[in-house]
Amino acid sequence: MKKILLATAALTFASACASVSPPVSELTVMPSAFDHAGDEAASVANDPLWWRSFGDAQLDALIREARDANQDIAAGLAAVRASRASVRSANASLYPSLSAGASASSNTDNGLDDVSASARGSASYQLDLFGQNRADRAAASANYDAQLFDQRALELTIESDVAFNYFSILAVRQRLDVARSNLDISERIYDIVKLRYDAGAVSSFDVTSQEAALANARSRIPQLEQQLYSFETALAILLGRTPQGYAAPQAEILALAPPSINPGLPSELLLRRPDLLSAEAQLRAADANVAAARAAFFPSIDLSAGLNAGLTGGVSVIGSLASSLSAPIFSGGRLEGALDGAEARVDQQIARYRQSTLNALRDVDVSLKSLSAAAERETQLQVAYEASQQSLSLAEIRYRSGADDLTSLLNAQSTFFNASDSLAQGRLDRLSAAIDLYIAIGGGWDGGAKET
Repeated sequence: MKKILLATAALTFASACASVSPPVSELTVMPSAFDHAGDEAASVANDPLWWRSFGDAQLDALIREARDANQDIAAGLAAVRASRASVRSANASLYPSLSAGASASSNTDNGLDDVSASARGSASYQLDLFGQNRADRAAASANYDAQLFDQRALELTIESDVAFNYFSILAVRQRLDVARSNLDISERIYDIVKLRYDAGAVSSFDVTSQEAALANARSRIPQLEQQLYSFETALAILLGRTPQGYAAPQAEILALAPPSINPGLPSELLLRRPDLLSAEAQLRAADANVAAARAAFFPSIDLSAGLNAGLTGGVSVIGSLASSLSAPIFSGGRLEGALDGAEARVDQQIARYRQSTLNALRDVDVSLKSLSAAAERETQLQVAYEASQQSLSLAEIRYRSGADDLTSLLNAQSTFFNASDSLAQGRLDRLSAAIDLYIAIGGGWDGGAKET
């Protein structure tokens, strides 16, 4: 009768804790497609090492260096090792525990002639009839999976930060070139104004106006130099280097074009985004903790065996076997509270998973829209750049001949400078939008390929 009751209780417990939360595929209704996928949906499959799609060997080298030397990645890998050790500790509870020892003693009154020695060995094992140890192991394993996915998310963040800072450095360098070119133009115009003033063709108003424009042109350069230093030191830190004296590689921002990126299907985010995979693993851990909390209501059975051997005066061996059973009778609500808390944490993880999924869906479409908008904007910026360049040349000729006043020339110069500066920023916006889209879809197609 006792065996029947025990088996019935075990089956009831197993069925109750088999599935605490619904499958993650049922937690959020996924749309069939992204709103702004457009032509990107027909692109070829993405490279798992997504940064290679920008076609810049220097970016490839920078990201390889960051993956090897970044200190946040190193700390994350240590956390992964610690989590793996926790899994090994949880696995140990499913196996017997063995110990051995030896001792020797003597009566000091008789010197070393009266020595007695003995050895002992023991083994103990906890029967896991109700699955508490297995549930603890499942929780530890799920937490380890979550740590692995968190590490992948961290690596993805570091990779994207390296790419963004590198592209920002190239953009600021381009803007510095534009600012210095604008300063050269301002100095040339000043020489023209001064020449015409000395000839009595214009008033001192034109001279002072151009002096102000010249000072404004000079003031932009130190500001951009400060931005360049800020981005280069940030990149150095990402690479695990000291920031002093670091200079990023040279390249032309306008020579880099954003790649075509296939966003895939919305449902594929559940298998590719490391934050969603981590949230799923945390939900599995919460389920396992509920199972362990339920198992705590049932009895625990411990088995033990021992051998004691006397090693003096002939070997004598004494063996022993023992078992013990303990069951909770009254815990003052501790077990009930632990179970309620574990079940509440499952509900919490379900809500977090749903929220993370909604955020992921938004991230992809916002990035897709940003990428297309940046491409359209850059097209118009290119038109503005070419038109303003031609306008400046004509305005300078007309001012030299006296056909236009200085105001027209300064307006043309300002328009050309703004168009040139905006073109560099527009290309950076496109490249940044491409990075954001890669991050939104979880990097490459396999969600975490390692470089070989």
